[in-house]
Amino acid sequence: MKADTGSITLFIPTLIAAVLISSVILTAGCLQTEQSSAPVSGDAKAHAEMLRILGTLQGDINTRLLALDKTAAETAAELSDMGLDASCACNYVPLTTLLYADPSGKTVIAVGRDGTVLSGLPATKTETLIGRNLGNQTVVQELFTTRQALMSDIIPLEQGGYASVIEYPVFTKEEKLTGLVSLAFAPDEIIGQYAVPAVEGTPYTIMAVQTDGRVLYDADPQKIGTKFFHESLHDAFPDISKFARHYAGNWSGYGTYAFYDTGFGRVVQKEAYWTTIGMHGTEWRLIIIRETGETA
Repeated sequence: MKADTGSITLFIPTLIAAVLISSVILTAGCLQTEQSSAPVSGDAKAHAEMLRILGTLQGDINTRLLALDKTAAETAAELSDMGLDASCACNYVPLTTLLYADPSGKTVIAVGRDGTVLSGLPATKTETLIGRNLGNQTVVQELFTTRQALMSDIIPLEQGGYASVIEYPVFTKEEKLTGLVSLAFAPDEIIGQYAVPAVEGTPYTIMAVQTDGRVLYDADPQKIGTKFFHESLHDAFPDISKFARHYAGNWSGYGTYAFYDTGFGRVVQKEAYWTTIGMHGTEWRLIIIRETGETA
C-alpha cells in the first residue's frame, strides 16, 4: 500500500497469524529471472553469483519480516483478549514485547476505533501522540476499511528518519473491530544486516527501492527516502528511466543502464538483477548491481 507522503509521527500496525504465510509475497530462495534482455557481459560466473546472493537475501529478509509480522499478530490477539483500555497498564506488556521483538522496531502504539491513540511505547517518543486522533491518516483509514493487516511503504518521521508500519486490527470476542496496534520499524536496518556481509569483498552493491523509486536501503544512508534518480537526470541517462519502469512493473528481472560510479567521478555501465521482498500486498524491489566498465 502507499502511505501518506507528508511528514507524520511514528505510527501504526495489523490480523490473524494463520494468514501470515500467504501474506508474504515471496518465499526463501524463490527467485525468478524474468529478463528484459539477455545478459550482455558474458560473465556467467558473475551472473550466477549475483543471483545466488540475491536469492539468499530475499529469503533471509522475508523470513525476518514474517517473524516481526507474527509478533504483531500475536500482540493484536492479546489486546483483543484484554481490551484496548487506555487506563489498563496491562496493555503495556504485549506492546513492550512487540517493540523489542526486533532491533529495527522504533515505536508501537494502540489506536482506538475512533482513531485516537490510547497508549504507546517508548514513552519518550510517543507521549506527544497519546490522545491525538490519527483517523485521517491513510494507513489507519485503510485498516478500518479492510479490517485486515497491512504494511506500509516508508514514511518520513517528525523526529527525523524513515520507518514503515505494520498494522493489525484488534477485535472484541464478538468480532467487533475495536481498534488497531501499530509497529513502526526501519526496513533499512533489517535489509542492511544481511546485505552488508553478503557483498563484502565483492564488486556488487545492494539497493532496495519501492516501486515508485524511493530508496529503502542503500550503502549510503543519506540516500534512504530519496528517489533512485531525479527527474533532472532523465535526459542525461535515458536507460535508467527505462530500467526504473521495468523493475517497477515486474516482480523480478535483469537490466543494464549507464550511470555515475559510486564516487560520481565518471559514468559507467552497470547491470542489475532484482527480485521482490515484502508482505501484505506491499512490494519492495531488492536489487544487486555490478559495474561492467566505462561507457564509450
